[in-house]
Amino acid sequence: MNSVKEILSDHQVLAGSLRILTGATYSGKRAIYISGSPEGFRLLAQLLNRQADAAENEFTKFERDEGELFFTTTDSVDIFELHNHHPAAHHPRLE
Repeated sequence: MNSVKEILSDHQVLAGSLRILTGATYSGKRAIYISGSPEGFRLLAQLLNRQADAAENEFTKFERDEGELFFTTTDSVDIFELHNHHPAAHHPRLE
């Protein structure tokens, strides 16, 4: 199984291949918008599969400032986290 760093290293040519945005619909509902190229979606699928195979309670955090979100557009989120645990109640607004 490839580690996340290996997956990212193998896909450096996919810079800007995904746009990951948060926002709200016109009706005020919270939303996540993901758009991208087929290759960008395949990279995201690999990252999700890697997280699914991780130990319970393991999480992966990608930060723009660390260069880990190179595969997203510059207007995408600045932090993207993947958590491997059963979802729990959470404040609906992250600040």
